[in-house]
Order: sequence, then structure tokens, then C-alpha cells
Amino acid sequence: MLTLNLNLLWTVVNVLILFLLLRKFLYKPVMNVIAQRQKQIDDAIAAAETSKQDAAAALTSAEDKLRNVDAEAAARREAYEQQAEKEKQQLMVDAQKQADAIVAEGKAAAEAERQHKLREADAQTTALARAMCEKLLERNLTAQDDARLLDDLLEKAGAGNGN
Repeated sequence: MLTLNLNLLWTVVNVLILFLLLRKFLYKPVMNVIAQRQKQIDDAIAAAETSKQDAAAALTSAEDKLRNVDAEAAARREAYEQQAEKEKQQLMVDAQKQADAIVAEGKAAAEAERQHKLREADAQTTALARAMCEKLLERNLTAQDDARLLDDLLEKAGAGNGN
């Protein structure tokens, strides 16, 4: 029985030596490799998380800028519309002033033309009345009566013209 125990003892010793050798040369290096890989994975996850946060911040910033651009564009559009409305009103006022000036100028020209025609008509009427009076007076009156009637006629004609 002793031999069996000795074999058993050698087997146990061999297993222990094998365990220690495997632990020293296989288990520790494998565990070191696993630990390095776990560290790399953790670093990659941390970097990915940081990149994700940076991307979220950049997205938020871009969205804010886009909202600001939309608001700025709306404000500019409103300002341009107000400017266009002011210019339109100014053009309307200027056009109305020009139209009023043209109408006033036309009225003044028409009044001047009317006054001119009235003076011509008065002159023609006076000349015609004078000619008729001369013909009538040549037949009936003397030179002295003729001069007196002519003076009276000119005074009345002068009073009728506003002179």
C-alpha cells in the first residue's frame, strides 16, 4: 500500500508543480493580457462617452445657432419689409406732391390763358365798339361831340376792365 501512496504522493506533487508552473507562466500572463484589454476597452468606452458628449454639445450649439440664424433672418426680413413700406409711403407722398404741382401748374396756365383771352376779347370788343361809334358819329355828330363820346366810352371801357 505504500507504493500506492507513494504514487499518489508523486501525482499530487506533480499536480502541484504543474499548477504552480501553469500559474506562473500561463495564468498571470493571460490575466495581464485580459487586464490590458479590459483597460483598453474601458478607455475606448470613456473616449466614446467623451466624444458623445462633445457631439451632443456641438449639436446643441449648432441648433442654437440655427435658431439664432432663423430669428436673425426673420428680424432682417421684418426690417426690410418696414424699410420697403417707408420707401413706398415716401414715393407715394412724392408722387402726390408732383401730381399736385402739375395740377396747380396746369390751373395757373389755364387761368393765365383765360385772362389773356379775356383781355383780347375786351380789346376786340373795344375796337369794334369804337369802330361802330365812329361810323355812327361820322354821320350824326360834330367833331366836338365825337371827342366827348369817345372819352366817355373809353372811361366806361376802362371801368369795366377793372382799371
